[in-house]
Amino acid sequence: MSKIKSPENRLDKIKRQLKHILNDDGYYMNEGYREFITSMHNSIGSRKVTKRMEMSMDKVIMGYKKYLKSGNKLSRYEKEEFVKTTKAKINLIRTLLISCGYQPMYNARSEEFLSSVEDYVGRTAKLSIKQKKALNQMYKRFKKKCEDKGIHDVQIEMR
Repeated sequence: MSKIKSPENRLDKIKRQLKHILNDDGYYMNEGYREFITSMHNSIGSRKVTKRMEMSMDKVIMGYKKYLKSGNKLSRYEKEEFVKTTKAKINLIRTLLISCGYQPMYNARSEEFLSSVEDYVGRTAKLSIKQKKALNQMYKRFKKKCEDKGIHDVQIEMR
């Protein structure tokens, strides 16, 4: 038996799949990723598609397929809420750090770590267990230091 090929060529199929991904409200994409997928979708048919672009499109589709197969799917709204609350907690830790009065070098290193975690959460809407533990330890350490200095009511600075 021979397989019957569809009249749709490879790029048309990819374009259809990318459109489906863009229309899926449950699939979480940050703004940069959504913009990238949109530009890849729009490039098909309007300009020459390079091998590298095809490979990128294939990666997007494979990631989406992996998302569909995973059993622990969070909706886009749940992920957006997770990103918001996590960034608010990171801002609380940042405010505690400033209130503690540590050495400038320690402040800079801690601030760099907090910024990198905040960036990672914004891109992926995930936190690893080690990141969660590190943030928890920082919170406890900074809170204790502030309380030892007599500061008990620290307010969050929103950026």
